[in-house]
Amino acid sequence: MSTHTVNPARDTAPGRISKISTDDGHTFFFDHPLDHIPGMLVVDTALRQAEDLAARSGRGAAEPLRVRALDLAFNGLCERGSDAFVHLAEGVPGGRALTVDVRQDGTSVCSGSLRLEPAPRRELFAEDPRREGRPSRAPAELVHKRSEDNVLIGPLTRTGEHAYTTVMLGPPAHRWPDVHPATVLVEAIRQTATATSHTAWDIPTDWQYILMAIRLTLSDTRTWPAAPELVCRISPLKGRARGGIDIDVLVRGAQVGHMRLEARAVPPAAYRRMREARKGPSQNGSSRNSPSQNGPSQHSPARTGEAAR
Repeated sequence: MSTHTVNPARDTAPGRISKISTDDGHTFFFDHPLDHIPGMLVVDTALRQAEDLAARSGRGAAEPLRVRALDLAFNGLCERGSDAFVHLAEGVPGGRALTVDVRQDGTSVCSGSLRLEPAPRRELFAEDPRREGRPSRAPAELVHKRSEDNVLIGPLTRTGEHAYTTVMLGPPAHRWPDVHPATVLVEAIRQTATATSHTAWDIPTDWQYILMAIRLTLSDTRTWPAAPELVCRISPLKGRARGGIDIDVLVRGAQVGHMRLEARAVPPAAYRRMREARKGPSQNGSSRNSPSQNGPSQHSPARTGEAAR
């Protein structure tokens, strides 16, 4: 399934506008029914279009590109009831640094920037050919998934007073050949943060997680020789109050990246009220069965972000 459609009129312009698909047949993005466009689909559309734009500009057409930095703030829920568009603009014509603005009904629901750099291969890491059988996975409930096939991390291990570690699992390439590798990494990190917040902070698994921001930086854009370890460092008090979790990405003990994820957790009843107020009386019934979302947590209702999956 294609995760986007392109406006041909923008292909040769110094930027691009792409419509986000709302087809819920893609099991990576729609593991369970959602009442909004998932944040990972927003991320993936931006990444794939940025990569294609860089190639079409003449710089990168003959070489794979990897994400060096991704900085996005989610300013509001991206609804499924109307079209949403990813607006990309090059900082320098022909360059690989781009600004991102996702707009729906004239409102920006997500904004930020990303940077691409050349790499030997597009894949994140090399699979271990010696591994046999099905790898051990974190409980699907802890990462807000229904299908175990969509769990991208192994079980959590407490490795310090405020640290939890897991390993990223490679998804079956034949199942999701159209998902950007960086999207898979962001989702694995998101799952790590979600599982850690439930484990360390005892947040009920039926709470809704609303994503507010992600900031990813990678210092090594080569294909890693092994699956990365994801080390989640938190403070049980300050981290929860601020709604942020930091995750280091390590390969064979060396740090190759870092991601900061900010979100808040909302009890089911509060989430229903929020969605009913957003959609209005005529659509109130549509949000009552919405499933739990993802991201680490914060109890403060400072602002509404995109619930990511």
